[in-house]
Amino acid sequence: MPAEMNPRERWGLLLIDELPDRPPVYPLVTSHAAAVFGCDLEEYCSSGKILARAQLQAQSVYKHEGLSVFTHVGILAEAMGSQYHLRKFEVPILDNPIITDLSQIGDLRLPDVQKAGRLPVYLEAIDYLYNAMGDVLPVFAFIPCSFTTAAGLRGTEDFLMDTIISPEDAHRLLEISLTAAIIFCDECILAGALPVLVDPLASGSVISRQTYLEFAFPYQKRLIDYLHRYDLDITLHICGKTMQMLDLIPETGADLFSFDQVDVQTTVKTMGDRVRLVGNLAPNILLASSKEPVDQVTDQIILHGLRNSKGFVLSTGCEVPIRCEPQKLEIVINRGKRAAYDRIW
Repeated sequence: MPAEMNPRERWGLLLIDELPDRPPVYPLVTSHAAAVFGCDLEEYCSSGKILARAQLQAQSVYKHEGLSVFTHVGILAEAMGSQYHLRKFEVPILDNPIITDLSQIGDLRLPDVQKAGRLPVYLEAIDYLYNAMGDVLPVFAFIPCSFTTAAGLRGTEDFLMDTIISPEDAHRLLEISLTAAIIFCDECILAGALPVLVDPLASGSVISRQTYLEFAFPYQKRLIDYLHRYDLDITLHICGKTMQMLDLIPETGADLFSFDQVDVQTTVKTMGDRVRLVGNLAPNILLASSKEPVDQVTDQIILHGLRNSKGFVLSTGCEVPIRCEPQKLEIVINRGKRAAYDRIW
C-alpha cells in the first residue's frame, strides 16, 4: 500500500495538473494562529519568529496543509511611509496615509525590504518556517497587489476618488506600488515562500467592473506575468463579491483563484476550466455565534468544488476569524481530508 502523500506532494501534483489522492485542505489560518499560540497581534505582527512559531503551533493543532505568512494588507504601504495602528486583538488599521496631497507622489521611495516597516518580519518568518517544515508544508507569503497598496498610500476614499477625478495620478501610485510588490515578491521567493497575491480593495464589494478593468486588472496581470518567470503557479485572492469580474480573472494569468462571496457552482461554471479554485467557506460560520451547520455547508462546497476540471483546494473565503471556534475549524479540515477526486472525476 503506498504511503500517504504529504501536503507538499499533494500541492505539487495539483499544480502540474495531476490528480493527488485528495484535494489540499488549506483554510486561511493567519491571525487566528496568534490565538492558538497565546500571543497578541502586536507581538504576532512585529516578530517574524513569533509569527512563525504561532503558525507552526496552529498547524500542529489543526493539521491543515499550508503555512501562512501574513500580517496586514497594508504591509507595503506601511513600509513606504503610511502609518498603521497595531491592535492587540484586532487586525491593524490605517491611521495616516503617506500621500495627503497628490503633489507628494513624486517623493515616494521604494522600500528597503531588509529594513523598512514590517517587511523584515515576513522574511524572518519565511526563513524560520521554510527551515522548520519547508520539505513537508508549503510556505505561502501573502503580498498585496497594486490597487490595495495604492489605497494604503493614499487612503481608500481619496484613492477611489482619484480614479475618477485624477486617473493619471492614480496610475502613478499604482506603478510604484507594482514595483514595490515585485521587489518584495522576489525577496519572499528567495527566502522560500510561494506568493499569494491579495487584492481585497479590488473587490466588487468596493469597486465597479469598469474600475477593476482600468485600475486593478492590468497591475494584477503585470505582477503575475513577472512572477511566472520563476515558473511558479500564482494564487490570486480577492475578498468579498467578485461575481461581476469572474470572467476576467483567468485573463490575469492567475493559476489559482481564491474566492470569497461567490456561489461555488457559478464559479466553477464560469471559470473552472481555466483556473484552479480555492475556497470558499464563509469565515463567520466558524464563529461560536453562528448557527449554520458547518458540516453541511462544508460538504456542499466540497461536492461542487470537486467538479472543477482544473482542480480544487478546500479553504475559507477569507481569513479564519481570530476568535474562531476551534471545533468548527476541525470539522472543516476533517471533512476535507475525507474528500477524494475520483468520486467525481
